[in-house]
Formats: sequence, C-alpha cells, structure tokens
Amino acid sequence: MNLEKIEFLPLDKTYHLVQGFSCGNSMIDTYIKLSSNAIYDHKMGISSTTTLIYENEITAYFTANCAHLEIPVEEAREIGLMDSFYIPAIEVKYIGVKDKYQKKGIGSLLLKFIVGKALEITPFFTCRYIFLWAVEDAIEFYQKRYFKLTGKEEDGLYLMKFLVPTYPIEEEI
Repeated sequence: MNLEKIEFLPLDKTYHLVQGFSCGNSMIDTYIKLSSNAIYDHKMGISSTTTLIYENEITAYFTANCAHLEIPVEEAREIGLMDSFYIPAIEVKYIGVKDKYQKKGIGSLLLKFIVGKALEITPFFTCRYIFLWAVEDAIEFYQKRYFKLTGKEEDGLYLMKFLVPTYPIEEEI
C-alpha cells in the first residue's frame, strides 16, 4: 500500500463509499453508515468526519469536534486554574480502520494527521488536549503513541488523552 496515494476528504465528499466500510466493530461501522449519524452530524456542524480514501474506497475515518475536558484538581492547580477544571480540547468521537487495512500503518497515519492539525490550530485557538474514545483492543496502540487512559469508560469505550505540546512565548527584547 502506497501511503502517499491516500487522500483525506470530508465525509460529505465520500459518503457514497461508506457502505463498503467495516472495521470489525459494529458501533463504529454503524456510526459512519447510518444517515442519521455521521453525515447528519457533519452537515449540522455537530462534528466533522474525515475519511481516508485509497483506490476509491474508505480505508479509515475519524469523527472529531471541539470540546472541553474535565481535568483533576491537582492538574488544574499546576497550570494556574483556581475555579474551573475544564480546558479546551479536541474530542475524537470515533476512529476506525477498515479490516483489510489494519496493522498497515493507517492508524498511525490517522493519529499523525490529527495531532498535526491540533498543532496547526493551537497557536490560534488553544487546545490543550486531544482526547479520544478507544475500544479495549486499541488501548495499547494509543498508549504507545503517548495517549493516557483517564479512567473513564462509556458504552465499552475508554477515554484516552494526549497532551498537545505547548511552546513558550518568546519575550521581545
């Protein structure tokens, strides 16, 4: 598979290809396929779904939106927050790689794309974390890529977080 031939396209441009998608998890498959789910959320501005297209098929997708994340009191105090424990974040609600493309570098490519976009916007629209909901089988994959379990679980998915690097502001002389 030539990763250079992959295109990242919004779901509204590729929705005609969703019926052929299966990652092996019925909840993730159903979300992208049903018109009341991903495409509706995408069109209504609730969340954005990006598809990875290779040889005219959806090889993977992720759905994300702007959000905020509740952090522990100790962490809030470390960064100077006294009355709020919520900080800006990007939530990756769904992420899936088509069965036949799993373990071929597509998941890593997806994460590099997501983190890269977060790094692009953070200087202009602060984003301290990326958090995502992971299936149990993928937890180790994400941990190897610096995501940490938060301890929260919902509907069989585990919340993981990634601290977006910040850069010190240079003072003018």
